[in-house]
Amino acid sequence: MRRIWKKVQWPLIAFLAVAALVLGYAGFFRFFTVLGEPRSPLDVFYLTLQLFVLESGSVWGPVPWELQVARLLAPAVAGYAAVGALLLLFQDHFGRIRVRFFRRHVVICGLGRKGLLLTRSLRGRGDRVVVIEEDAENDLIQTARAYRAIVLIGDARDQQILRAAGVAQASHLVAVSGDDGVNAEVAVQAGSLIRDQRTTRLSCLAHIVDPDLCNLLRMQETGRQAEKPFRLDFFNVFEAGARALLNDFPVTGPGGGDQVPEGHIVVVGLGRFGESLVLQAAREWHTNSATAEDPFRVTVVDQEADRRTQSLLARYPWLGQVCDLDTVDVTFDSGEFADAPFLFDADGHLTASSIFICVDDDSRGISAALTLHRRVRSHGIPVVVRTVHGTGLASLLQEDRVAGGEFAGLHAFGLLDRTCNAELLFGGVNEILARAMHESYVRDRKDHGETVETNPALVPWGALGENLRESNRAQAAHIGVKLRAAGCELSPLTTWDAGSFTFEPDEVERLAVMEHDRWMAERKRTGWTSGPRDPDKSRSPFLVPWSDLGEEVRELDRLFIRGLPRFLAKAGFQIVRVRGGSDYGGRGRDRG
Repeated sequence: MRRIWKKVQWPLIAFLAVAALVLGYAGFFRFFTVLGEPRSPLDVFYLTLQLFVLESGSVWGPVPWELQVARLLAPAVAGYAAVGALLLLFQDHFGRIRVRFFRRHVVICGLGRKGLLLTRSLRGRGDRVVVIEEDAENDLIQTARAYRAIVLIGDARDQQILRAAGVAQASHLVAVSGDDGVNAEVAVQAGSLIRDQRTTRLSCLAHIVDPDLCNLLRMQETGRQAEKPFRLDFFNVFEAGARALLNDFPVTGPGGGDQVPEGHIVVVGLGRFGESLVLQAAREWHTNSATAEDPFRVTVVDQEADRRTQSLLARYPWLGQVCDLDTVDVTFDSGEFADAPFLFDADGHLTASSIFICVDDDSRGISAALTLHRRVRSHGIPVVVRTVHGTGLASLLQEDRVAGGEFAGLHAFGLLDRTCNAELLFGGVNEILARAMHESYVRDRKDHGETVETNPALVPWGALGENLRESNRAQAAHIGVKLRAAGCELSPLTTWDAGSFTFEPDEVERLAVMEHDRWMAERKRTGWTSGPRDPDKSRSPFLVPWSDLGEEVRELDRLFIRGLPRFLAKAGFQIVRVRGGSDYGGRGRDRG
């Protein structure tokens, strides 16, 4: 109803104003005629206009019904219009006043397509949203306000505007301007604002367009984060989109091993999204299908496929260890591309298990997808085309596919729609590590015979309570402290052997004690006490010094330390020992 009212309110006000004029004129004309004091049409019109400012409505004698209605309707219309105009004029000031009462809201810096989609998603789930936008003429401002987000005009790098947006009381800050430097500076300014906060924790996400720079910043931040009120992470829509796409169309079977289909994906277009897709697919294959007999194959189809593939291998040397890369240099409008010989073997048998169209231009991408879909339609393999949004032609493809039409098997993946949403708030490396640690913990505890009935933490991440999820995030954020204590630091992943390292026994023990001390301090800070296990009452029998713990509980911390290289390898990092020069290649618990 609110959206409908926003659409019709001003046309309706205009109609009521005209109605008040007509009724007022007719009413005054009849009134003076009855009194025997006829007035000129111009005088009657002037008196009618005065009704809007309460100047002419007070008359004596029999008042015609037209005038009775008009002298009430006119000032009401004028008052509503005046209040609306004042709200429009001072809405920035009113917004700043409202924000003072906000708690645990989300601050979005930058109102481009990503910022608007994120605003819509967050408001759709009920979050309070404050948007900071520097360009007062941005056409998207009114759209964001239509979603009932508060939009403040100013430079998000200015601490004054960050204070006005209530950053100190917010739960998340997301910097999604079109400039990597601006996003990074916003994160720095926000961090300095809440450095001394003790009652709230701010999670900050800064969008970095360049994937290599994004990984570098992530590596530095992951290597130094600890228990503090500010948690910083960096994200890239291409990397996040690749993870989401492969979640919908995995390159491996549900459980790996015998269920793994033939691993041969075809990636058409090796731009930023195509690169992210190849890297993520290789990681997933290596993690889930390392025992598969056939190697993982990736065929890159691009106008400069060989050059771009060599550049990718130079930046990510481990990629050549994980998969076989074939390249096909071809233009997308050529007859060779239409024949698609790269999809088949010498005998004409289809070898590709999935086709991903990652062309930057939507129209060219859909055209390429239609061309290849015609070649494989009878084989039933998915052809997925990346689009900017899931609307327009992409939505038509979706409707046809659901109806089992001609384009069944052709899928559109709206990149921004799938990445710029509420889930983005939990899509950084810290979250990836936290989820991986929880999954490892669940597998280990189930292997030891525990069940959900005996341990409520043994549930999927989505069903895990927010307090336990936050505990996993805090555990992941503390990794850098442990690495420094062991004389190590993070480095970009260069070889998959990096994940096979195990710390020395004395290092495992020392870091396990650090992890227990961190966990115990975290629990005490949030009100937990020692006693019989009762998560509902925030009691745990493990809130005791390391020396008083049972050996089985100590082993949980040791398992986490031993698993650090594997966890970090999944996120694209490896551990490098600062002292001694040896390279290393990352596991977690949820104790009630």
